[in-house]
Amino acid sequence: MTVDNPSQSQTLFLEKSSYNTFETTIVGAKSRRDDSQKSLKQEEFLSLPGAGGDPVKAVQNLPGINRVSGFSSQVVIQGSAPKDTTYAADGHRIPLVFHFGGLSSVIMPEALETVDYLSAGYGSEYSRALGGVISLQTRKPDIKERESKGFFFVDTLKAGGLFESKIDEKSSFLVSGRYSYIGLFLAKATEKNSDLNLTVAPEFSDFTGIYHRELNPGENLKIVTVASHDTLGFLFKQPAKSDPTLRGNFRNETTFYRLIPQWSRQIDDTQAVKLSFGLGRDQISVDVGQNYFYLISDTLTTRGEWEKKWSELWITHLGFDNSYGRAAVKIRLPAPQSEGGVSNPLASSEVRETTISGKINNVGIYFRNELKHEKLTTLPALRVDSFSQTKEVLLSPRLGFRYLVSESLSFRTAGGLYYQPPEPQESDATYGNPGIKAPRAVHFMLGFEKDLKEGRTDGLSLSGGFFDSWFSKLVVPSQARVERDGVQVNENVSNSGGGRAYGLETQLKFENVPFTGWIAYTWSKSTRWRPNTPEYNYEYDQTHNLNLVMARDFSNNWKVSGRFRFVTGNPWTPISGATFDADNDVYIPSRGGIYSERQGDFSQLDLRFDKKYILDQAIWSVYLDIQNVLGQKNTESYQYSYNYKEKEAVSGLPLLPSLGVKGEF
Repeated sequence: MTVDNPSQSQTLFLEKSSYNTFETTIVGAKSRRDDSQKSLKQEEFLSLPGAGGDPVKAVQNLPGINRVSGFSSQVVIQGSAPKDTTYAADGHRIPLVFHFGGLSSVIMPEALETVDYLSAGYGSEYSRALGGVISLQTRKPDIKERESKGFFFVDTLKAGGLFESKIDEKSSFLVSGRYSYIGLFLAKATEKNSDLNLTVAPEFSDFTGIYHRELNPGENLKIVTVASHDTLGFLFKQPAKSDPTLRGNFRNETTFYRLIPQWSRQIDDTQAVKLSFGLGRDQISVDVGQNYFYLISDTLTTRGEWEKKWSELWITHLGFDNSYGRAAVKIRLPAPQSEGGVSNPLASSEVRETTISGKINNVGIYFRNELKHEKLTTLPALRVDSFSQTKEVLLSPRLGFRYLVSESLSFRTAGGLYYQPPEPQESDATYGNPGIKAPRAVHFMLGFEKDLKEGRTDGLSLSGGFFDSWFSKLVVPSQARVERDGVQVNENVSNSGGGRAYGLETQLKFENVPFTGWIAYTWSKSTRWRPNTPEYNYEYDQTHNLNLVMARDFSNNWKVSGRFRFVTGNPWTPISGATFDADNDVYIPSRGGIYSERQGDFSQLDLRFDKKYILDQAIWSVYLDIQNVLGQKNTESYQYSYNYKEKEAVSGLPLLPSLGVKGEF
């Protein structure tokens, strides 16, 4: 603040209790509309160890999230398949949420307000996901304390920055961008792999822009732009040990952008409306020697909702959620036989080539109510989805209950029917089956929340519950011959698969300044079945999943945090022998029991150190984030010799430090 008198003018700076420039409002249970939702606010995911400040990697520490392999860019929810997870930015679907390698999400973390994770029993506002939803919620530019501010950072994996500013009394903007040079480190990590010689470093870049304007009191316009680009190139100088066709150039390039205008208006004390669009393009280009996959897809998504508060006891939400896409695809790929995570060598597979162009239009309408009666809230909902790909109109009834025992203890239950359109290749005549239908899941969850703080700032909070998902009409490979247009052809895939995933999860959070943290534990079981194959463990069946996260603030703006993770090893399919294929000069593996054995248990310790230097009008931070501090060699898969008589374990992430500097102004 500035002090003026006739003789002098001085600017005084007051000491703050917190120097998180991009603090956000705490998201608590009372602000949630969906009872399956778990949220992390910005101040939590930015400093969480093992996540490198990334919001989606931070979500992977919550109960119910399965562990994926070291460089995977997928999120697996409660024992479902990776493709059963939908990703959204401000409610609009995006094709991916992670850059290559899964080390960074596609939106600058400081541009986000929260990251939400919706699991079994999620509400009718979302659909087209048998497992759940990862939703990134962007924030408005923050101009409360200063008319403009920003930051830049540089570390050993990436660099970037963010700037936000006031335009006038009613409008403001935010821009951010990043570029990664992580390929330099991956090249070093893989240089001893005789099959894989990394000669073209992977790289990624992303951009986020946000414009906000208050049109009138209670009426707002927000325009969000998200763009992402990934490039990955390899050169296989020597053929792979078990597959001589894996040689030559490999290149994967993925690009997408979304323009998301959002309008909302509070009509009066009882009514509100909101409308938003998502306009964008997805491009994927994959070259593997003489084989390729090219995709260009233009997409338009629309969302709208009318909220009506009829009384203190009854609230209605009526909305729509539509997705339109126009795509052109060129494919030339082998169609290998794969079972239990083990594929036959590509040399023994038929190479198929096709060109596809078409439109996909998925229309969804939902009707949701909240009916309160004393301590009980009933949540009946109905969703109707139309999938042009399968020519189906599907009803999805959903129902939930909340019971408030006291201000600090509540119980909740939810369930319903969920559908998901098949993957585009699964309904293609060349690679799939044009007659395929939408897979289905039935969800049920029962949970509780107990706030042990009893109104205090510090203390414990405990939550937990049971989840159960039954899957049917899953798309699985088929060896059958069927008649199509009067001709006998391979069926390729069918809707004859089924499965179940169930478990118990709990989270104990503690806040006792200067200590904060949580313990998250999940016990679960995930199985699948199909014709002529007895029930077997799913590849993401992980019996025990434990995450221990702790942070401590020290004097002089030091902070130390750590994460320990223990997860039961993933199932894998052993190979009992091999048969020589003289025509293609390769060995064909003979599989043992499908996912009948397990890899070793996974364990990893991560540490993070942060130090802030406070100046009058700037903050400098130095941070060191170390993943896998103990250098644990966790097995992710097995690599076989050419005749499958010998195998060696392929380990995941080595010790990976990231040292960086951040300047806030």
